[in-house]
Amino acid sequence: MGEIAECCSVDISVVSRHLTMLARSGILEAKKDGRTVFYRVRYSELCRSLRSLADALEECCPAKGGTSNGKCC
Repeated sequence: MGEIAECCSVDISVVSRHLTMLARSGILEAKKDGRTVFYRVRYSELCRSLRSLADALEECCPAKGGTSNGKCC
């Protein structure tokens, strides 16, 4: 977390809050070792969620000039 805060020039408390939110939402996995928390991106889950979102958008608003079924567009 400290490394992220240093490279982004933001307060460590802001980084901590954002990483905690991302972990709670399932995007990151958090593993604590003493006072250090290690974060890992849950790539499989993230890709699956983004594919589902893309499929839903495509169904709602087809990209290839098709007509919308009126659900959200």
